Amino acid sequence: MDDLIVSPSSSSSILSSVSPHQQLPPTLQKRLQYILQHQPDWWAYAILWQTSKDDNGRISLSWADGHFQGTKEKNPKSGSQPERKKVMRGIQALIGENPDITGPVDGDVTDAEWFYVMSLAQSFSLGDGVVGKAFNSGSLIWLSGGNQLRFYNCQRAKEAQIHGMQTMVCIPTLNGVLELGSDVMITENWSLVQQVKSLFESSSDPINNGSTHALKFPEKTISFADTCLLPNLPDEAAKTTPVLGKKQEQPNSKAQKAQIFSYLDSEHSDSDCQFFLPETVETKRTPKKRGRKPNLGRDAPLNHVEAERQRREKLNHRFYALRSVVPNVSRMDKASLLSDAVSYIKELKSKVEELETQLQRESKKVKTETTAETLDNQSTTTSVDQVGPITSLLEVEVKIVGVDGMIRVQSDNGNYPAARLMDAIRELELQVHHASMSCVNDLMLQDVVIRVPDGLRCEKALKAALIRRLEAQ
Repeated sequence: MDDLIVSPSSSSSILSSVSPHQQLPPTLQKRLQYILQHQPDWWAYAILWQTSKDDNGRISLSWADGHFQGTKEKNPKSGSQPERKKVMRGIQALIGENPDITGPVDGDVTDAEWFYVMSLAQSFSLGDGVVGKAFNSGSLIWLSGGNQLRFYNCQRAKEAQIHGMQTMVCIPTLNGVLELGSDVMITENWSLVQQVKSLFESSSDPINNGSTHALKFPEKTISFADTCLLPNLPDEAAKTTPVLGKKQEQPNSKAQKAQIFSYLDSEHSDSDCQFFLPETVETKRTPKKRGRKPNLGRDAPLNHVEAERQRREKLNHRFYALRSVVPNVSRMDKASLLSDAVSYIKELKSKVEELETQLQRESKKVKTETTAETLDNQSTTTSVDQVGPITSLLEVEVKIVGVDGMIRVQSDNGNYPAARLMDAIRELELQVHHASMSCVNDLMLQDVVIRVPDGLRCEKALKAALIRRLEAQ
């Protein structure tokens, strides 16, 4: 399989397929190929991020050049091929010289290849993500293993792990950061770092040595989703297309507006691949209306393109926030994220219902114990009506030490007091360790050692429960 190259050039296509045996001048692209092909470990791709300034003068890191030589795994994973191939044909027709040309799409687009091409439209501010942090700190960042990529505080590292990468390295240079990725685990190699610095810090401006400026997309927005790789394009089509090159200058152009092309919008996929192309139009002078003053201080209304761009940015930020709170995400597309979020919300709802049920049980239990304590506080000595004309005096004393308790009952020696006490203990389901009784004249004294149950660990509650059982007999 030929190596995939995504490189900016004014005299050739943006995306071209170059054999590794083809002779190239010592350009930036050649250096990237040299880095990948002269290492003992297998690296899938190399991307050089170049520093540039935006319209506000802020420094950012954007795509300068890249080289993809494939994964080491023979049968890598690949995403939704029908969706990706459909979008690939649309992009090929858009970038080609004739919009009606739809070339054949051979082979599957692997996740690693798609992650590489998806990086084409990305940029990072200083300190943003693993690329921005490496350049801002000037130190090497080497992430090896799925856990380091997954739990590193960077969205790009997580997406690399999802697309099959096991190692990601960011090496800062004078004018940017070189990013390397591999589908196998690779330990730190300082000889690789020294080789990169010797190749990319040999001149003050290695980015422009044999290459044009870094890829920039003025007046267009390119949004890649889980769709496809850009196919190889003929050189003639690349020379004539204005899609990813410079703006076409027309002498009579007064203003520009964006023309939106969308190639994937169905119920089976929420991916969008859109190109905003500059289209020059002539503006007509409209006569000023008399008698009306302009509303000073009111912001000019945004055109529909800007409004659509802002709407998509807000929607993407909300999906990022949703993805950060959902613990387990099966895939990175929006439909799977929403499905996982619904499942997570249902799980939380069931946990809330379970906790509420448990709280109600505990509340009823506390209420029962409180009622028992209230009844016990009324009197510690209760008169019990005996069967017959004789009225006896009943005294109950309870002491609890740890899990064991001692019950002492003093009553009149009539109407079988020992049997009535054993019945009360049996109704309360108390485990008896030792029991003794003694008679003195007409009084009977009973001592019982029991195992205290969990629900009656309070002396007053156990005493009140015994008195109620003895009174009911």
